[in-house]
Amino acid sequence: MRAVWVIAGREFRGFLRSPLGYALMAVYALAAGLLFVALLYFFREQLLRTAAQGGLGMAGPGVLSVHAAVVSPYLIDAASLLLFVLPFVTMRSFAEERRSRALEVLISYPLRVWQIVLGKYLGVVGFTLLLLAISFLHLVILGLISTADVLPILGGLAGLLLFSLALLAIGLFVSALAVGQVEAAVLTLGLFLVLAMGGGLARPGSSAIVTLLAHLSPLYHFLAPARGLLAPDGLLFFLGVTVLFLALTIRGVGLIKWRG
Repeated sequence: MRAVWVIAGREFRGFLRSPLGYALMAVYALAAGLLFVALLYFFREQLLRTAAQGGLGMAGPGVLSVHAAVVSPYLIDAASLLLFVLPFVTMRSFAEERRSRALEVLISYPLRVWQIVLGKYLGVVGFTLLLLAISFLHLVILGLISTADVLPILGGLAGLLLFSLALLAIGLFVSALAVGQVEAAVLTLGLFLVLAMGGGLARPGSSAIVTLLAHLSPLYHFLAPARGLLAPDGLLFFLGVTVLFLALTIRGVGLIKWRG
């Protein structure tokens, strides 16, 4: 496993040594921060409107659910934001190294293909944890200034992490197939958007094909964790997608190594 951690550390440090890593953190922090402040503002307006109408009475602000009004929408917005950010996290993992022929050097080392793929994956996961720490900080602040329940928030954050792990595995697979980082980013972003739109098609009484497309969408399966519900089918979906696409990436890099 030492080789895996060496590759992971190299991949992670690559983000901290390039403008791209800081640009992605800045974009995510700015967008997530604006969404968080906007949701707090709308919740405050809703509280004031309800109080003016006499709807709170002696029950206090707890009558209005902080989770339903702020936490759940924020988590869904954060997941939607990750759909646009994570393609740029995974785009360089294999595609750029294939273009510069650095991958040929890497696979010529006495390393197993799974060690290379797992190391790359852990590296991008490490950087993504920095992004998720921003959302964690936002929800910690919310917990300090409100009566929001802790367990549903932790469940939502756990779901957001699993959601990210699945997207990173898909992005890594696309990067292994592409021959340049721009191509990898565009293909991954396009695939994420198609999957996201498929999740929005599901309606009561929808056809079998539409229902199938919805159940293939990571965003569709994240709706329950965003509400604080860690449903077993959603957890199995995220873990299954992660393992499947990591296995496909190992297979793809193995073919590159075999072809020489």
